[in-house]
Amino acid sequence: MPPRSEQAVPALRVRTLGQMEVLVAGRCAVWHAQTAEELFFYLLSYPEGRSKGEILETLWGLDPDPVANNRFRVTVFRVRTALGNPQAILEDHGRYRLAEEVLHSTDLFGFYQALSLGHHATCETARLEDYSKAISLYRGDYLPGVSSNWVSQAREEHKTAYVQALLEVALIHYDREDWRATSDFLERALQADPYIGENYHQRLMWCLAAMGDRYGAIEHYRRFVKFLHEELGDTPMPETLELAEHIKRNNPITPYLDVRGLGEKSPQA
Repeated sequence: MPPRSEQAVPALRVRTLGQMEVLVAGRCAVWHAQTAEELFFYLLSYPEGRSKGEILETLWGLDPDPVANNRFRVTVFRVRTALGNPQAILEDHGRYRLAEEVLHSTDLFGFYQALSLGHHATCETARLEDYSKAISLYRGDYLPGVSSNWVSQAREEHKTAYVQALLEVALIHYDREDWRATSDFLERALQADPYIGENYHQRLMWCLAAMGDRYGAIEHYRRFVKFLHEELGDTPMPETLELAEHIKRNNPITPYLDVRGLGEKSPQA
């Protein structure tokens, strides 16, 4: 039998978006202690690594001392054992991080890989395919079962990237004058983050009206007004009110100038 270090490492699959699941060789990882699972997902949220002191303080409110150091050592061992990989956690100049092969086994890695491909794609079709793949991988908030403060920043960063992907796809369909698809992706982006900008609420109203759904456009406007009042104590911009009045009066939809420079589209709804 070859030495343990030369044995094949079990296949690892980690889901973090919309659910929390770690599969080792097709079976759920056995952590033996909650602290091991906490450490794994904490390091997953900080791929650049964290010092032992940062980990002890953030996760368990401990100062480095012999007892805390022993707890840390045991927890690192448990993570490596649970993943079936003695090199799953690496130490480099006092910082502990997950190995690249572990990071690459996550849905999060696939999500950002697809985003990067979409960003660098040289043709519209490839860009649409890559961004659509990223969107399909985002099945919900990052680490939905974790309420600790340390996950908040990572969760918001990943959601922001997801919303941006939705907007990129919406703008591709917008450029193709596919108002229905544009409306669908704009609506998904606004559901995920209604704070992204009033211009996107305007654009959704415009696209809904342009495809003949004036009722849907006005309903969205009313929900947006309620949102502004209840969440921000604010009122819509004059441009938004003017657009709503145009739609209510069943006037022809005027050209909408895209703020990102895609140009004017002017269907007569």
